[in-house]
Amino acid sequence: MPAPASLRVAFDIGGTFTDVVIAGADGQLLTYKILTLPDSVGADVGRCIADTERQRPESAITSLVHGTTIASNAVLEEQGARTGLITTAGFRDELEIRRLGRPGVYNVFWQRTPPLIPRRRRLEVSERLTVRGEVETPLNDEEVRQAILSLKRQGVEAIAVAFLHSYVNPSHEQRAVALIREVCPEVMVCSSADILPEVREYERTSTTVLNAYLMPVVGRYLDQLETQLRAYPPPLQIMQSNGGIMPAAQARRRPVHMIESGPAAGALAAAGLAREIGLAQAVAFDMGGTTAKGCLIENGQAVETAEGEVGAGINRAGRLSKGAGYALRVPAYDIVEVGAGGGSLAWVDAGGALRVGPRSAGAVPGPACYGRGGTEPTITDANVALGYMNPNSIAGGAVPIDAAAAQTAIETRLGARLGLSVHELAFGIHQVADATMTRAIRAVTTERGRDPREFTLIAFGGSGPLHAATLADNLGMSRVYIPLFPGVFSALGLLVADLRSDYVQSVPQDLDGVDPAALLQEFDTLADRAAQEARHERRERPGLTYERLLDLRYKRQSSELTLPLPAQVEAADIRQVLAESFHAAHEQTYGYRREDDTIAIVSVRLKATIRTQSLSFSELGGSFSQAAEKTAQPGSRRAYFGRQQGELNTRILSRSDLVEHAVAGPLIVEEFDATVVVPPRWQASVDAYGNIVLAKNG
Repeated sequence: MPAPASLRVAFDIGGTFTDVVIAGADGQLLTYKILTLPDSVGADVGRCIADTERQRPESAITSLVHGTTIASNAVLEEQGARTGLITTAGFRDELEIRRLGRPGVYNVFWQRTPPLIPRRRRLEVSERLTVRGEVETPLNDEEVRQAILSLKRQGVEAIAVAFLHSYVNPSHEQRAVALIREVCPEVMVCSSADILPEVREYERTSTTVLNAYLMPVVGRYLDQLETQLRAYPPPLQIMQSNGGIMPAAQARRRPVHMIESGPAAGALAAAGLAREIGLAQAVAFDMGGTTAKGCLIENGQAVETAEGEVGAGINRAGRLSKGAGYALRVPAYDIVEVGAGGGSLAWVDAGGALRVGPRSAGAVPGPACYGRGGTEPTITDANVALGYMNPNSIAGGAVPIDAAAAQTAIETRLGARLGLSVHELAFGIHQVADATMTRAIRAVTTERGRDPREFTLIAFGGSGPLHAATLADNLGMSRVYIPLFPGVFSALGLLVADLRSDYVQSVPQDLDGVDPAALLQEFDTLADRAAQEARHERRERPGLTYERLLDLRYKRQSSELTLPLPAQVEAADIRQVLAESFHAAHEQTYGYRREDDTIAIVSVRLKATIRTQSLSFSELGGSFSQAAEKTAQPGSRRAYFGRQQGELNTRILSRSDLVEHAVAGPLIVEEFDATVVVPPRWQASVDAYGNIVLAKNG
């Protein structure tokens, strides 16, 4: 009897919709869009799987991969666990003092986000290590026991342990963790030496506290999800912030690695597409129902960072703007996120200015045009009123659209305040949202020392293709790619992700004086740890590959750049190769280099990857070309493109209509999962990969 054909399932939770993509062994995809109802996500996904199994009765589910916003939402909404901290005497206020940086230096009313753990649950114990890891003050076991009992009386669900210089010698932290498990076994615990063995006390403590804060929340979420999906045997895998996936068991221990789980999947898919079609420089732009995200792609890889912030509302922090949220030191795609999704609310501030976001209508009640009780205008309502979106239904008829309700919400809530027509108000909402999203893309290009005019925009998400051409115009870009399945592209990215684990160890020393053999031994130690964990988690070791990286900085600087160590470099050449790479990277990022300054090594990093079965975008494009059918009777509707252009008769086409030749705008391409707007002075065509390519005329 032949073995059943495999089905790989990926599902990505957004603020409004959950996207499900099921890939068959033959390369065919089935896609679903379902409303995000947090308590029943697993059951709703299960119904999509059951529907697929009915269509393919001789198939079997072989993998389940999930992208989620549960971790980031818990921090943003302050819904994490009641957490305690045990730290070295004198360091309980580390979380409150933080760093001197602040995002609004001229805002006298700005207030720092309060720490995740109040002072009464931050307890000190006697212990101290020197910077070399030598014991200066032994750990006082009795003080640790008393601290544990005090936290237990305060009803904590999790405890973080962060001692001074534990990245060099973890013995005190290991002893404290053992005591917690002995005295209070029902409480979850993590130590900084396990989560982040790096220098910098605040960043290490903050990251460890975030991990502890999320452990109970993520654990309960995964328990519920696995229960609802218990009919399907493959172990659940979770997308990480760095574009890799990890087993659910690892996600329970280190949830801090999944804070940007959902956005990372889209950036990963965009990078894979860029590699296949030969785009060396691109920007991934993902606009969903709640937020819009931008990520830089260079040499076919999404740019990563080892530092970031979470909390304090939507993440707008970059290298030039820090201090609003909680420091987070884990490898992650360098994604800038703003509160400008399709469901973002439009409102008028006290000064009479039109604003958009960051508040969102979410899935319930949703935009007014969805007819689920929403009365406040959103970006989606504006796009319906402008004629960009189908005035009757979207998602293949699954979501009815009430165009009159959209117009009423805009007129009622904004018209009286601003004295403009519905078209002018809707176009204003569109422009304000575009301005916000333009700043996000500039944050990953201009602020990183890159010229956006040299990049190509890859736009996806349910709303991304609708705004892509205007954003490209604002940024001086001349070309935009809209991939196949744009509305579920992040879920598609889950199917191209590899298993990945990251390891770091601080080894502070000058590059000039480093012993190359000792440096390589540090990497070997991390590789041994990676192989041991892979065996423990029953992952196949034959596919395990390593990438070596280092954190470098000029000695008098306080921040560093992460650079790869080439695989084939000889030990004798390590210092010269790293010096040349660092000077060049520093000049590109900051605009200058100081070749006479000493370069310092801060940490070594190891990226351990196990390849998984992957999708090919060329195969998807080939399948599209074979199945492409032109629209039998192309339609049209009136769409408004601003005061200069006015309301224009705009053709309504399908992606297949663009296969043989380019079509000049204005036109609208309607698909099951997204709408593409091609404004005047732009044209659209389809390439060999099935991408819609928007090009500016002239």
